[in-house]
Amino acid sequence: MLLRSGGIDVFYIDESHDKNHYVVSAIRIPFLRNVEGAWQIVWPNHLAKIKEWRRYTRERLKIPLSKELHGLKLASARGNFLHGKYNFKHRQAAIAYREILSELHFIPNEGVMSVAASRGKYLYGHERLEAAMYALFQRMRRSCIDNKTNAIAFFDQGHPEYRRLYRMAQVYLPTGSALGGWPKGVSSVNLPMDMFTKDANEKNSKNCYFTQAADLIAYAAFMKIKGEHDQLTEWQMAQQMNEIYDAIPLAKRNLKASAATPRDAIVRLK
Repeated sequence: MLLRSGGIDVFYIDESHDKNHYVVSAIRIPFLRNVEGAWQIVWPNHLAKIKEWRRYTRERLKIPLSKELHGLKLASARGNFLHGKYNFKHRQAAIAYREILSELHFIPNEGVMSVAASRGKYLYGHERLEAAMYALFQRMRRSCIDNKTNAIAFFDQGHPEYRRLYRMAQVYLPTGSALGGWPKGVSSVNLPMDMFTKDANEKNSKNCYFTQAADLIAYAAFMKIKGEHDQLTEWQMAQQMNEIYDAIPLAKRNLKASAATPRDAIVRLK
């Protein structure tokens, strides 16, 4: 495998779901770049920025660095985030969530993408989890093509099924055409993730700020999808949780990932 001219990216992946909807999100973090003719590992620069982000949450929102950021717990005003001892009130939690998402400076432009799938069969006969993961893999592959990069993927721990799907996608990943079909009239062709350099990795989210960020984005996207289906609970509607996702700066979202309206970097499988 030849190293692509754009270098190497790392994708951190997490999900949020219930019995009706499954949302999986990825953030792209540069790892290796050619800077003025010399290859440099740039990942530490983004690590420094995400540490600044966490210091901001501590100083501005009083969330200790030791607290694992978790979308569901934060949104529902649980988890003892305030000073590490107390729960936010629902309104405070919603404000804090929006502010956290508005400050994702450690993510490069077009570095956020998500896929949402509901109950039923989608994407070449696959259902929710498999369909969403394959669609996300397609977008991750497309991102690598656009940025001329190789890549590595990290999942949150506890999901061995992701590794199986990832391994399959490195060999066989059926992909449709945005124009409705490929040459010779076929509806899909195999475009495997052959630019990904190794097996899927796992990260304990408690020890990985990047995975925590992916979790926050996934839950925010999940709330947006739930809102579109009129399935928010009373407290979620009261705090306008369906609008939390929109706090993510537009430049950080990979709008090319979602060709259909609304173009918000969430792919809605239908």
